[in-house]
Amino acid sequence: MEGPQNQASKSVSPKDKGILILLAWLLGALGVDRFYRGQVGLGILKLITLGGCGIWKLVDIILYTVASLPSDSNNKVIVDKKTIESILAKRGLEQTNLRIEVSHKDKGVLTLLGILLGGLGIDRFYRGQIGLGILKLITLGGCGIWALIDNIIYMVGSLPADDSGRLIPDRRTIEFFNR
Repeated sequence: MEGPQNQASKSVSPKDKGILILLAWLLGALGVDRFYRGQVGLGILKLITLGGCGIWKLVDIILYTVASLPSDSNNKVIVDKKTIESILAKRGLEQTNLRIEVSHKDKGVLTLLGILLGGLGIDRFYRGQIGLGILKLITLGGCGIWALIDNIIYMVGSLPADDSGRLIPDRRTIEFFNR
């Protein structure tokens, strides 16, 4: 008999949540995120409407970052692979036990703040990096370049850390494996 965590790992999509968010952010108006999820019909509709004139794109970004975990066309959950990899590497745990001490902050919230307000350094303030937040604010996210790089790192790079050096994981991914 399989435990709930083994059943959870079988229902995980091979797709990555970070890649999904990156596609939604950069190419969401063209429906590329929906094609990535395997939702061809919705991808075409999103392409024809240019992401619902940008509104659908924004809603998808918000849902992917802070709502429940998205799923692919096979109803498998798309999790943040970097959260799993980083936590396993740091603690040497098996994938079925992701309960460790991490930051109380959420990578989804951090990513959303980076996308919407990264040019003002709000993502750095959220991480507890006040000095870098002020610098990013004064330079308007390094004329957008610093903000762009931070956002890409939040989505597909290694897990960011807070001011105490604790990893900031995707809470939905951890909750999925710990249910």
